[in-house]
Amino acid sequence: MHNDQSAHDRPAVHGMLLVGESTPLLSHLPMFHAPHDYQLLLEVALRVDAGDPFAMYVQDRRATGEKVYTWVPEPFSLSEFVADPQRPLTMTGTIFRGHFERGGIPITPDTIQANVQRVLFSRRLDPRMPPAEPQYLLFGSPDDAYLAHLISCPPDFDQVLRVDVRNVPSGWDGAALMLRIDGAQRVAGARLKEGDTVEGVPVSGALDPVQIVLRAELYFETSDLAS
Repeated sequence: MHNDQSAHDRPAVHGMLLVGESTPLLSHLPMFHAPHDYQLLLEVALRVDAGDPFAMYVQDRRATGEKVYTWVPEPFSLSEFVADPQRPLTMTGTIFRGHFERGGIPITPDTIQANVQRVLFSRRLDPRMPPAEPQYLLFGSPDDAYLAHLISCPPDFDQVLRVDVRNVPSGWDGAALMLRIDGAQRVAGARLKEGDTVEGVPVSGALDPVQIVLRAELYFETSDLAS
């Protein structure tokens, strides 16, 4: 967490990728400029006065085969939340099938509540960082796991994949586990490809390498992180 901001950014619409079939998980769609300059992974609970918005989303995903679903909350200060992640945060918004800024279609009312249960990962982006060896964040649960590319400096890309984990790390609770991907994919700028099997080496700790099957690429974006 980064708590070094002297003033919070203005409230803004912070669109997020929605994934998960057992628990709703959100990945903020970042840029390298304020107020959107945070890579953030959240576990949330979705609620509405009548119905089950999470079941509605899962059913829609299975029925349509669409890979991209986005959560669009009402404007709020993301930096204020990051500065005090222990403060409860409830966002009110809408689930879109597709990218909300690129022809997406709302599939729920605009009164859905997303209550943050856990911050799985948070880092403020710094475009001055030197290029880094590609790393990925494993998050979710053993039966519903995902990889997100760790964003470093421009030009870079945002990528989220649905994966199967063959040897789940002991004690892993679903919070983001930072991995270095061994093999050819370690070339700078390389993009993991669905259908491949890779080995992820935990960056810290004494955990064994993790065997990961890349089932489906759910999101890939370069233009928002070009500069």
